[in-house]
Amino acid sequence: MGETERAPMDPMWKVISQRMKMSWTEAPHVTENIKVDVTELVSFRGKLNKAADIRLTFTDLIAKVCALTIKKHPIVNWSLDGEYIVKSNVINLGIAVVLENGLIVPVVKNADKKSLLEISQNIKDLSERAREGKLNPEEVFGGTFTITNLGMYEIDSFTPIINPPESAILGVNKIYKEPVVVDDSIVIRQAMMLSFSFITLIFT
Repeated sequence: MGETERAPMDPMWKVISQRMKMSWTEAPHVTENIKVDVTELVSFRGKLNKAADIRLTFTDLIAKVCALTIKKHPIVNWSLDGEYIVKSNVINLGIAVVLENGLIVPVVKNADKKSLLEISQNIKDLSERAREGKLNPEEVFGGTFTITNLGMYEIDSFTPIINPPESAILGVNKIYKEPVVVDDSIVIRQAMMLSFSFITLIFT
């Protein structure tokens, strides 16, 4: 056996590679990282989970916030189609799910019209069936904005690549504690970096 070995690419990885290459080369990306104080978010999640039968994740909470924010700033929901800008009237959130042999992005349809609990249940159902290979084709198409969370992998920040034909994607990173000056006193707060990639053609 030689020093190297060549093997055919897994079909899913091949599709992912082609789509990411298309996105990166055809749509000029810019990524902005911003540190946010999530102390209250962590506390809010803890209180909800104590009172509810379902375990809410940070992805659930961020998805709900994104749906409400996009409704106020619909430009984030636009997409490109050749020489045209498509202004979608629905907010369909893609939630990136890591699989053993690749990555898939099931879609929470009409997220802005769903409660936090409905979004949470939708994400859990889609994620579980994605890992079991039981998603229907329509459940992975029609996304208008994607969220990808790498916080569980202790990632500080990264450059998320836009899921075409969308124009933006939000990368969620790990939550960590840090000393912060509040009212001239040093206190411990919880922070997170958010990595927002967008197409400069639309946002400028």
